[in-house]
Amino acid sequence: MARSEGAIAHEADPARNFFLATLLLSASFYAGKQPALANAAPAAGSEVDLGGGFTLLRLAVPADGRIGDILRKNALISSGFEVIDRRSIPAALIKANDFDQKGWQDIGAQAVILADEVGGQFKFRLFDMGAGGKPVLSRGYAANDPLKAANRFMNDVIEHYTKIPGVFGSRIAFVRTNRTPTVTKNVFTVEMNGESPASITNNRSLNISPSIGPGGQVLFTSYAKRNPDLWMSSGGSLSRISTQRGLNLGGVMSPDGSSIALTLSKDGNSEIYLIDTGGTIKARLTNNAAIDGSPTWSPGSNQLAFVSSRSGGPQVFRMGSNGAGATRLTKQGSYNQTPDWNPGQGARANLVAYAGRDNSNRYDIFSIDVGSGKLARLTQNPGRNLDPSWSPDGRMIAFQSTVGGIVVANDKGNNQQVIAKAGTTPDWGPRSE
Repeated sequence: MARSEGAIAHEADPARNFFLATLLLSASFYAGKQPALANAAPAAGSEVDLGGGFTLLRLAVPADGRIGDILRKNALISSGFEVIDRRSIPAALIKANDFDQKGWQDIGAQAVILADEVGGQFKFRLFDMGAGGKPVLSRGYAANDPLKAANRFMNDVIEHYTKIPGVFGSRIAFVRTNRTPTVTKNVFTVEMNGESPASITNNRSLNISPSIGPGGQVLFTSYAKRNPDLWMSSGGSLSRISTQRGLNLGGVMSPDGSSIALTLSKDGNSEIYLIDTGGTIKARLTNNAAIDGSPTWSPGSNQLAFVSSRSGGPQVFRMGSNGAGATRLTKQGSYNQTPDWNPGQGARANLVAYAGRDNSNRYDIFSIDVGSGKLARLTQNPGRNLDPSWSPDGRMIAFQSTVGGIVVANDKGNNQQVIAKAGTTPDWGPRSE
């Protein structure tokens, strides 16, 4: 998109909503030159120029308290808005009973979200300066859960501009390590905006490699019974799913919920198998002297991407869900790992993200188009960037930063927001109900 198209004008413009929809859908407002694919690491502590110069829609949210804080946080994370600092909003506008369109325009607002608590409900209204003084969106939600109400309205706002609902309320699973008095690893989940953390495991063992199934089930590998078994948390209860001798690692449930792909080493070598949700082996998908692991499903459940050392160092391959037709996807870099297939629609469904090591010995997040082979570098940050996981609509991505924790960003790797400190191996679950 050209620079003039990326900017959103302040005056009423019939095309403005189209532009914002494009921004929210493709994050093109950050479009700039992509970092080089090799030897591109900046000097320690230096900034990376991602270019652009595009303007976001200036949004004002005058509400105070928790409801206002969540709305502003969600708007920032959504990648479509420049959120006006509430402290810069005149008190007269904050306290006004009626919508003062000129007053909001005078401070540069292009859209305003008003939130009022009336009769046990939060009443939300979205005003767009290009549409006059009447709300373009009005919704009411129960006031007993400000987080849920704010999430639902921001999803509605995103749908208003893009025709696709947002994914606020979806959860990300991750691992947190405690080294006192001994090293333990436990699985947690948190909402995509960093709210409402929850513990899945709480023991003195090693619980690793979490993934969230289509029904919200959390799969993970645990050494709680000494062997690295595959466990599942569903509805608050924990159960062991796969207890084969050796590794039962990296279990991921298919989008249709019928199968779990995982790595088993029961026969002495790490191979990818399919099991049902009760742990019964359905099929062996790989049979190679190399190490195979880290499976991830395509949106249609008919393909898998995975990591294999059959070409030497670890590279990303893909194959049919029956194990047929394995082909190498990544051709650049000597160490590529932890793929995640984009669950979105259209062109997004062809993207596989992964962590790769470049020629400067840096780990960053890349994505590759499985059809064209086109490669994009999504991060070029200090430290290491690992374990990418796409959002359920494919428009955002989470990853682990060794200097930040769990980070969410848009699908180009920009607008990075830390949502959980000191976390590793994130996996982004389905939309919330």
